[in-house]
Amino acid sequence: MDGTIIRIGLVVGGVVLFLFGFWTHSFKKLAVNYAVIWGLLGVLMVLMGAIPILSEWTHMLAPGTGLAFFCVGALILFTEVQNSLVISQLNMKNRELAMQVAMLNQESERMMHELEELVREQEEAYAKKDSVRD
Repeated sequence: MDGTIIRIGLVVGGVVLFLFGFWTHSFKKLAVNYAVIWGLLGVLMVLMGAIPILSEWTHMLAPGTGLAFFCVGALILFTEVQNSLVISQLNMKNRELAMQVAMLNQESERMMHELEELVREQEEAYAKKDSVRD
């Protein structure tokens, strides 16, 4: 009975993981590579729970061990999904900051060219003024 519960948990957990990866990617909270990884892991979990040959190991576990194993696995999985969400958000913020820095550098270069132009014009005006005095 305990093996059947673990198999059902694997199937449900895999479906939830697959849908969660797709949903968070659709709202731009999760990067594509992480969404693909979590989707594949979800499919593998569903296959492990649905195909009896892949889940024979669940019958070898002691009754309480299976539940503990499942709970620890779910906790680790939850933590790693959270970490991938944070990393995805930080990557997006990093890209945005890099774009802003590039735009600021471009604006700074434009302003430097304008300043150099103004200085040249001013020097030419002083040179003309000095030549007219002589």
